[in-house]
Amino acid sequence: MAVDANTYGTVARVEARVGDLVDARTFGTATVPTLVQVEALLDDTAAQINAVLKRYGYAVPVATGTDPEAFAWLRAANSAGAAALALNTVPGEALDPETPDPIRIRRQGLWAELNAVLKAIREGELPATRTVSSYVSKAYAGSQQDEDGNATEPIFKRQSGSYPGTW
Repeated sequence: MAVDANTYGTVARVEARVGDLVDARTFGTATVPTLVQVEALLDDTAAQINAVLKRYGYAVPVATGTDPEAFAWLRAANSAGAAALALNTVPGEALDPETPDPIRIRRQGLWAELNAVLKAIREGELPATRTVSSYVSKAYAGSQQDEDGNATEPIFKRQSGSYPGTW
């Protein structure tokens, strides 16, 4: 198996980050995780990234020729997310992504790197091509959704106590 065409990261980048899990810092058929498993982790992480990209109106996949800076950022995030997941395959190395200090431990630092890119995508700060048809601007989303994406009532239907500081 090889990584999917819509995957940004590479096995070599995962090996550079967490290759110390295996002998010779190279994933293979007899390692834990195996090469096939690492490729699947890259694909899984890329699928998560691409789903968020689509939701916020970006063209998927982001192409290195069209948007090289965004592609490089996504490649690093994809590799970091897969590396964090690879660490979870080792007994006793499971990740708790809700830990208050995400930079304290290597796994959590890798996870935080992926989440920083996902946050930038959600906030419209990724310098990549967008498709107009699926893009929801912040101004529109702000009037219909709160920051977590939950639907809100239009301003003229809100109760005076519903939103502090509003009429």
